[in-house]
Amino acid sequence: MKKSLPFLFLLFFAVNSFGQACMRDSSILLGTAVLAPAPWDTITMQYNLSDACIGNPYNQSVTIHVPEMFSGFNLVKVTVATTGAISDLPAGITYSCDPPNCVFLKGTLGCIRLYGAPTAANMAPDTFDLGITGTVDVGFAQLPLTFPGQIAPGTHYYLALKDNACLVGTYDQNPSLGFVKSAPNPFSDLTTITVESIFPGDFQFEVFNLVGQRVHARAIRLDAGVNEFSFNGSALPNGSYFYSISNRDGKATRRMVIAR
Repeated sequence: MKKSLPFLFLLFFAVNSFGQACMRDSSILLGTAVLAPAPWDTITMQYNLSDACIGNPYNQSVTIHVPEMFSGFNLVKVTVATTGAISDLPAGITYSCDPPNCVFLKGTLGCIRLYGAPTAANMAPDTFDLGITGTVDVGFAQLPLTFPGQIAPGTHYYLALKDNACLVGTYDQNPSLGFVKSAPNPFSDLTTITVESIFPGDFQFEVFNLVGQRVHARAIRLDAGVNEFSFNGSALPNGSYFYSISNRDGKATRRMVIAR
């Protein structure tokens, strides 16, 4: 039995570190943007990265559409270091890439995933100004690049951090939503999510485990008033999870427990 413990530890580490892939936003291909979600700018003044909360699992994908040209030269690839390349991350948040080596070839869609749970070492509320440092290979030279600033001067990837009140639902970060509840909770396989929406619209329903890995996601349409939809957790192991319902206005987060 003792000999199997190192293997089980490595398996647990591998699943939790690499089991959750980035979610690429293919709609970026319809325009000329290089990054999705779009950075903050002086026109929209929108914080397009999802807000984070102390102690709350966080998961945010950033899609990179690597162009064919850079500064008038044919682009070969963009390389980002697998550690330490993103500045001003909140304590407890890290990142990974897809491809895993963080090498993005020209003309492709790549992805950087921010994940983890902000720790109490952070001050909240606070706003973090993220910068991603990489190297652009144009064949005959490798040029340093920090984005989004150098790609779109005057823009920022602002990440808003709030305190842990959102963990217990004492406030929500989405003014479009009222009542949010799952029942039964705890549940074995199937639970019903009941949510009151102030306005009709499209929302994203996501479920995260305690290390911030997204284990379920789907788009939902809510009508004005009380809505119900089911979630099947039969493929998930026993334990505590967080689920969120979000749109451009923000998100509402709640806890649910699977127990069989």
